[in-house]
Amino acid sequence: MIKKDKPKIYSQFEINVLIFYSTVIFFMPIILVFTYLFEIDKSLNINTFMLWILSANLLLMFVGTVLIVANKDKMKRKVKAAYRGEFFYVIFLFAFGLLGFIVIYDYMGGSRAYVANILIVIFSALLYLLIYLGRRYFKFDYMRKK
Repeated sequence: MIKKDKPKIYSQFEINVLIFYSTVIFFMPIILVFTYLFEIDKSLNINTFMLWILSANLLLMFVGTVLIVANKDKMKRKVKAAYRGEFFYVIFLFAFGLLGFIVIYDYMGGSRAYVANILIVIFSALLYLLIYLGRRYFKFDYMRKK
């Protein structure tokens, strides 16, 4: 008897693409968390610094995409049943990315009275995305009882 809801097992290529592009998306917010933490914004113009980070991010995205496509065949042959370590890396990215989006909001001159509202909206969206990615791609379902 074949089960209809047979879960798909993803190769290392799909997982690496997912991790790479989530890293690219959260690269600038994570860097800005550290600039906020060490108060680098006091000595630099933060707008030009963000422009340089964004251009470096685009360059890294281009180079990384070329490298991932070049190693596609090799990574397509590697398969694991669950990607727990990779999922914890994505959790780390989302946590610091959440803080980074708040820092971007603060750097862009947003009112600090609305930081909690923005934080809740972004947190709920990222949590939903994290649960979805964990269930579908990383085979890490921490919300269901077995």
